[in-house]
Amino acid sequence: MNLRPFITVFVGSFLLLFPYNIIGCAGGDADPYDYFVSFFHPEVSGDTDNKAFVYTDYRFLYDATDEPDAAKATSSEWSGYASGKFSTDEAYRFVCEFGLKDINALYYHIEKKQPLKIPDSVKKNAMTQFFLEQKDLEALGYLIYAKKVEPFVVGGWNSWDMPEKDTVKMMGLIKNGLQLHAVAKSDFVKLRYAYQIVRLAHYSNKFLDCIKWYDELIQPNKTKSVLQDLSLSLKAGALQHIGKRYEAAFLFSQLFMNNKVKKISNYKSFDFSVDQFKEEDRTKTLAYAKTNTEKANVYALFSIGNSKSSMAALQQIKSLDPGSGILPVLITREINKLEEQVLTPYLRQSINKENKYVGYTELNINSEQYLTWKKECKELSQFCQDMATRTGKRGFYFIAAAYCSIISGDLSNVKTLLEKAQAQPLTAMEKDQWQLTQLLLTINAKQTIDEQFEKDLMPSINWMEKKAKTDPVFAKFYRRLFADLLAMKYKVANDKQSVKYILCSGVADRINEMYVKDSYGYYGQTLFTLRKFVPAQQVEELIKLVESKSLNPFEQFMVKNSTFDRDDLNDIAGTAWLRQYKFPEAEKWFKKVPASYYKKEPFKTYMAANPFADLLMDTHRPTRQDTAVYTKLSFTQKMMKLEKEATAASDKEQKAKFYYELAKGFYHMSYWGNSWLLAEYSWSSSEAGYDNKDSSSFGNSQNPDYYLVNKSKDYYLMASSNTINQNFKARCIYMAAKCEQKKYGEMPYYYENSAEYKSKVMNWINAFDRSTKYYTILQKQYSNTAFYKEAFSTCSYLKDFVNSRR
Repeated sequence: MNLRPFITVFVGSFLLLFPYNIIGCAGGDADPYDYFVSFFHPEVSGDTDNKAFVYTDYRFLYDATDEPDAAKATSSEWSGYASGKFSTDEAYRFVCEFGLKDINALYYHIEKKQPLKIPDSVKKNAMTQFFLEQKDLEALGYLIYAKKVEPFVVGGWNSWDMPEKDTVKMMGLIKNGLQLHAVAKSDFVKLRYAYQIVRLAHYSNKFLDCIKWYDELIQPNKTKSVLQDLSLSLKAGALQHIGKRYEAAFLFSQLFMNNKVKKISNYKSFDFSVDQFKEEDRTKTLAYAKTNTEKANVYALFSIGNSKSSMAALQQIKSLDPGSGILPVLITREINKLEEQVLTPYLRQSINKENKYVGYTELNINSEQYLTWKKECKELSQFCQDMATRTGKRGFYFIAAAYCSIISGDLSNVKTLLEKAQAQPLTAMEKDQWQLTQLLLTINAKQTIDEQFEKDLMPSINWMEKKAKTDPVFAKFYRRLFADLLAMKYKVANDKQSVKYILCSGVADRINEMYVKDSYGYYGQTLFTLRKFVPAQQVEELIKLVESKSLNPFEQFMVKNSTFDRDDLNDIAGTAWLRQYKFPEAEKWFKKVPASYYKKEPFKTYMAANPFADLLMDTHRPTRQDTAVYTKLSFTQKMMKLEKEATAASDKEQKAKFYYELAKGFYHMSYWGNSWLLAEYSWSSSEAGYDNKDSSSFGNSQNPDYYLVNKSKDYYLMASSNTINQNFKARCIYMAAKCEQKKYGEMPYYYENSAEYKSKVMNWINAFDRSTKYYTILQKQYSNTAFYKEAFSTCSYLKDFVNSRR
């Protein structure tokens, strides 16, 4: 009875709750884009400038990869300076990619007629040609100066590199810049010198100088340029460094709202300056605002990274600046919070009867936090209805109001709101969101599921399929439609319909495989759960549905697009009966499974052993006795034959042999046997608990005997009681002991060369024998048999027990 090799085998999918883990996470981090149930598209607001600030409570920003390039923005202004004589792309290459050496060569060629030795790529650039024609040495001189400043204010190739801080050289550049700024004639060029001076002061930690030169050199210059805001952000950063963090936060909030460039940087700086959850910080930041729009901007920034309710802030923004472009983004964020706090817990409890954790708070549909958020659904719906009468984007606001009402469960006004939205001019994305919201209304408004309901669904299902092919967000919506909404509807339906929730889960798995390319945290689990948890009777109901000749189009769609097929279901039904030892029922289903099904993995590997091998030691490795390979059908038929032969046998020795063969079959289809895949679809070395007082602690099998092997033990003892052959009787008693040992209690952990370990093992062995007397019987009554000698030399437990008695 040596310990078997420690292995872990998983067949099919991961072990998760059925039909769907709504959190979308099976260990590790959750998918920051897919961890709560959502049917509201993040882009329906139409705000492409604030995509980084869509709601997720698992990341600081939703997406920090798509932001306008500040270098391109500043360099493109040179094209306007030259009245369009070169393109913005040519300006970018000249300003940002050409080296100082080549620009110097161009300058001295123009000023001193020196030979122009520059690469053809530089010479052919239209901005180079502009300087050759215009001989604009002032502008060209600035670009040379900017190239000299660049190493001190811009990091290296690694974005985490800090700019080099040689303060002596930086002060020299500032002095030189001030001189050049003083003599420059063009305000366009003056602004650029001033910007470089402010940058140098900021990065050399001369924060007071940074503020002073912004006020003296930048603010008076009225040139329209992105550099105005870039310079102001440097001043705001300087204010933060000298302790004026509320003024800094105010400036960053205005910069965020007024300019696309450096939006993420400005938000991060704002967040660094204040605590968004502190009312005191918001009040002190608001003190710097002079206009209603500025106040609204502050409220917006305090809301945009907040995972708590922002309804109060939304009301303030509506009052101060109802036309604020950020409101649709904030409303979308608020809807996402409601999906996380209300919709997801509701669906989880409807499907799995489980609570949901939001952060570290456990929610259920009766908790105070849940009810508070649910109340906000109605408040936000009314808020959006009010906004639709005040400003533009009326279609968006009506759709948002309708969706909030669906989340709250108040469907009375949803149809009217959608009709009002449909009457507005809608964008393509708004039309899609409208159609999706209409579909959600159809599903939620239907109290009972019937054929007409399924017929009405098909056009929307076909539409969702097309959308999923081109839009990854809609692909997730499509998956959740089946995994969450329809599965829930069927789960609580009448008996005839309820089995379809399994089909919904299978369709959701297929959608995830085909269309949700960038998702993690959701794992296709339906087939595994069918194999592991669903009772045989329910599997048979599912098979009856799948094999029906009168399926409606929606049922046909689900059967065709599920991740499991009829062979899977027939095998699962047979296995469900087999693990209950109901062999005739199992045979009925296994006969429908082609033999080729079991020639594929994992069956090819994990059913290669002989389930009637006579092994003294547990092993999952191949042995010399593996001379016959069984399918589930042939194994089932042999067990049925053995049962009949044992019942019919009149000769006790023959009866004992049949019992012994049955005992081996029951043992090897157990967790401990060499053919566990006959009864289960996964195996793990840590799967079985050890508690001889409570068999419910053993794993998740529908049949606890899979771990306890009482059936096998009983047949070994029946064989022993029917034989008079002493050697065979000894073998039967030993095998019964091996079965009993599985539930007696966990063996001590191994400590190499440890006296403590040896002592614990002996205590365990002696305690086991005091309970069962199997080893004592073997030693006292059968020590002269050939089997006893074989077992003594093979089993370390028996040998240790005997030696302890000497």
